[in-house]
Parts: sequence; structure tokens; C-alpha cells
Amino acid sequence: MNTDIAIIGAGFAGIAAGYSAKEKNLQATVFEATEDWGGLCGNFSVKDFRFDKAVHLSFNEPELVKKLFLSQPHYEHSSESRNYADGFWVRHPVQNNLRELPVEERIRVIKSFINRPEVSESTIENYQQWLEVQFGKYFADKYPGRYTRKYWATEAANLNCNWCGGRLYQPSLEEVLRNAFPDSPKPENVYYTKVMNYPKTGGYKNFVAEIVNALDIRCGFEVTAIDTANKILTFANGETCRYKELISTMPLPNLANMITNDEKILAAADNLQATSMALISVGYNKKFDFPTNWFYVYDEDIPFARVHSPSRKSPDNAPPNCSSLQFEIYYSRELPLKFTADELIDKTLEAMEKMGVARRADVAALDCRHVKFANVIFYRGMEEVREIVRREVKRHGIISCGRFGEWDYLWSDQSFMSGYNAMRNS
Repeated sequence: MNTDIAIIGAGFAGIAAGYSAKEKNLQATVFEATEDWGGLCGNFSVKDFRFDKAVHLSFNEPELVKKLFLSQPHYEHSSESRNYADGFWVRHPVQNNLRELPVEERIRVIKSFINRPEVSESTIENYQQWLEVQFGKYFADKYPGRYTRKYWATEAANLNCNWCGGRLYQPSLEEVLRNAFPDSPKPENVYYTKVMNYPKTGGYKNFVAEIVNALDIRCGFEVTAIDTANKILTFANGETCRYKELISTMPLPNLANMITNDEKILAAADNLQATSMALISVGYNKKFDFPTNWFYVYDEDIPFARVHSPSRKSPDNAPPNCSSLQFEIYYSRELPLKFTADELIDKTLEAMEKMGVARRADVAALDCRHVKFANVIFYRGMEEVREIVRREVKRHGIISCGRFGEWDYLWSDQSFMSGYNAMRNS
């Protein structure tokens, strides 16, 4: 087999690279290891319930993404979400909605804000310090600190702050105080985007279905070796492909292990760590009116960190008069998963009832599966290590893109643009 441009991975980045190649009238072949395209934005079905691989909603900030995604029939959803902490449901973000907490807890949080350390931003060395400067120690430990262990599977002190961006809202003390009174006006939604979009049919990946129909995508082609000197890919099914140009969305550590024997580079690649995710997907035989599309869970005796409702995002994701939820449980090399699949399911259903979300008796479909690469962990010093691997990849003539190809915190829109620009700028 021969192709001008070989693209490894048919997630959103690989699909976008193929789309960009087609715009340039270039021959491109996209190779996907699994039996279906979509990558982390793909989906699966269990007893007529469709589940994405974790929560996905599009912000559509890049103009190209708006043009392509919004050409598909879609729903517009508010970015409202909720938090569950210590038996209380609180509007997101907690720091701007204290009115829903008990009085004594509000007092502790307000005192935490008042007693925030006054230090120069330039002296902050890790995420824990950043949290304490923004919110005070009590709030930092009680809310984002706990969530960090659940979502990032590490301590906040181990992370840098380069990933934060506008993801965590930083209110003034005046906002905190005003929004602590139950009779004050409801604060505006301060989430980093106000509207999120989701396809009406086919799950999240349907945003790019028309693009996929025009591409040459070979599913079941897992790359097992890359000969960059002779520009040949070898696949697990025994086939080979000679290419002229190679674009990869493969996770950087995996890619490094295929192209080099240099111990320094392999050690750097081994230090690039990501969380993995256990997905507990639940379909219900009745229709629930979940208050928001997704919510966050802080309690550490509850295994899942985040929950979302595929059926609320689109009724097409569930049979008529049914509903669904998906529970995300994260783990890492540092904090490995403690439970078997059966134990995870049991603990999830137990917590589901404890939180008043749904009953076991209403469960009609149940599934547990794992996603090996969920989120890049921004350990302190990660960027320097990442650059060592990136240079080696570039030296071998490979263009690497996408969330795990760039090894960055990219949303699906950004991953799409990463693949598109990788091809466009090659």
C-alpha cells in the first residue's frame, strides 16, 4: 500500500488533518487502530443507549469549527452545571454561589477568601499555591484540592499552573460576599462559555460525520512499527504502507517508543503521564429531568469525579421515555484504580442513590469500560520533558498533533484545529 500522506489516528485531529489534505487536493489515508473512527470523541451503544466516551460539548470558538460543526442539526445548551459536596447541591462554580451552602460553611469560605496570602504571581510555584492565593487555604483544600485528586489523580502541589487559563473563575471578595446571601439576585453564569452545542443525532462525533464520509479511513489498522528512514508503516494486521509524509495523533510516549532507542528520550517519554478513565454508563427505563447536562462531585468516598447525561444532551441518545447518565472515574500511575469493575459499578450505583440522582430499580442498561489516555497531567516541569520528545519526533520527520500528539490540554474544537493546522502548515 502507498499513500502520499499517512495520518495515524481517526480522532478529531486525524479527521481534521485528512480534511485539510483534501482541501489541498492531496492523497491522504487515515489509519485507525480500532474498528470505528472518532477517538476520544467516539461513542458506543449498550441496549439501544448511546454513550460518548466521556462528556463532550462544543464551544465552537474557531471560525472553521463553527462553519463545519454548526452546519449539522444541533442543540444549543446553556453551560449551567452543578456541584455535589458533602450532601449539598451547589450551582457551579462553588466560589460564586455560596448561598446554597450551610451558614457555617459560608463563614469558613468567606474567612478563607479574606485571609488569602498576598504574594506576587511570579513567586507561585505550583497549583496548590495558586489556589491558596486565589481562594484561601480552606477553600483551596476543601473544594478544588479534593477535586484535583479525583480528576487529575494527583495532589495540587504536584501540578503547574500552565493549564489553568480561564478554566477557574476568580471572583472578587465583593462577589463572594454578595452571592453568599440567599435573598440577593441570582448571579450571572460565569462559566468560561455561555452556550455549548451538541448534535441532534448520532452522538458527539456526528459533528464531523460528513467530513468522514469524504475521507479514506482504514479502521482496524493498528500501527506496530514506524520505519522513518524508509518511510514505511507496519500494522498489526500484517499490512504495510509506504508514505511520503506522516502526521500522527498517537500519544507522544507511544510514538517515541516506536521511533527511537535513545535512553534519554525514552526516559523523557516515560515521564509524560496522563490520567486514565473508567466509564460507568447507565441507562434508565424511565425519563429523569436531570437539572443540568453535567455536574461535579467532590466527595472522595464517591469514586466518580464528573457525571453527565447523554440523554439530556440529545434525546436521540436513549430509547423513548428513557434517560441515561455516564460516570467518570479517573486514575493514574501515581493514584491507581483501587476497585474491580464490579466494585466500581456497585459503588457508583450506591452513590447514585445516596445523591438522590436515580434508583437501582430503574437501571435498564449498564456498562463499564476504560479509556487509557484521558487527560494530560501537567506535572511541574512537564513542558521541558515534553519538548525533548517533540524535538525527537520532529527530527524523524513526523508532524504530531491532537491532544496527545501535542501533549496538551486541548478541547475537541482545539484538537480539530490542531490536526487541520498540522496539515495546512506542513
